Amino acid sequence: MSANNKEHSISRLLRHIMLPVFLFSFVLPLAAAEFVPYPGKRDARLIDVTAPDRVVLLFDTDSTGFTRTLEIQVPGITLAQDTPRASDCERAAAARAMGVTRDFLSNAVHLYVKDVRMQNSADDHAISEVLSERGSLAQALVDAGVAVRGGADGVDWCALSPKNRPGAR
Repeated sequence: MSANNKEHSISRLLRHIMLPVFLFSFVLPLAAAEFVPYPGKRDARLIDVTAPDRVVLLFDTDSTGFTRTLEIQVPGITLAQDTPRASDCERAAAARAMGVTRDFLSNAVHLYVKDVRMQNSADDHAISEVLSERGSLAQALVDAGVAVRGGADGVDWCALSPKNRPGAR
């Protein structure tokens, strides 16, 4: 077998191996992350608040009365963080974030989840918008200046809200 034929055989073999590896490694996890076992808007009841962007909710899964309790993460936002590298304004915003979430949820007459996304239906964690008659929790956090849409690199937390300034009330 010539060197050229060996290279061609190895190249063909790699293509046949790499396609399944690529599909298994990259495409399937992306598809799994978009699994929506509970589509649409569903009534929910607050059980607990574990973080400003994570709440434990009980919600109706279907019209038969079956319910499910999941920790729901609010998608699409980045919260202010209280870390050693954070500015004083970001730390102040982080300290206020849990209060904003608790206020939004405790003052809601009705809570909903919408298009609950999960890795698989056996998970205890999911990703979903948390809604009330006042709008979305994500937007309430953004409006309060304790979160931003997308990433937080270079955010001026002092400019987002006067309440983020150290010592502000």
